[in-house]
Amino acid sequence: MKPPQQTKEPDEDGLLYRLRLVLWSEHQGLVAALLLIAILAASVYFVFQWNASDGLVDIDDVSNSRFMFQVDLNTATVAELTLLPGVGPKLGRAILAHRAELGRFENHAELLTVPGIGDKKFQSMLPYLSPLNDP
Repeated sequence: MKPPQQTKEPDEDGLLYRLRLVLWSEHQGLVAALLLIAILAASVYFVFQWNASDGLVDIDDVSNSRFMFQVDLNTATVAELTLLPGVGPKLGRAILAHRAELGRFENHAELLTVPGIGDKKFQSMLPYLSPLNDP
């Protein structure tokens, strides 16, 4: 009868020694060259990213940029209508009720017939209204 095979675990010192031999004797130049290429590639990438973004943005010195949007009166929901200046949920529902009662808006001036919209509010809303197209 044969004795059971025992698996011999390689001792750590032997593995480390062989690893050091491989890295330091045969492939030292290759590993160093690959690391140098990786560092150079990362440097070039970050330089191009820096130039593309015009440097850092100082959060205290951000210019006032306007976000422009347009709302279509004939398809807008109450939530979309409340984005208009001076329009809250109540006035948004009034606009929808007017649209449900009288049909599509043919021109923007029809908003003046909605209760709660005067000339001043209409003028502030006008830049944010998309052109009305035929269906």
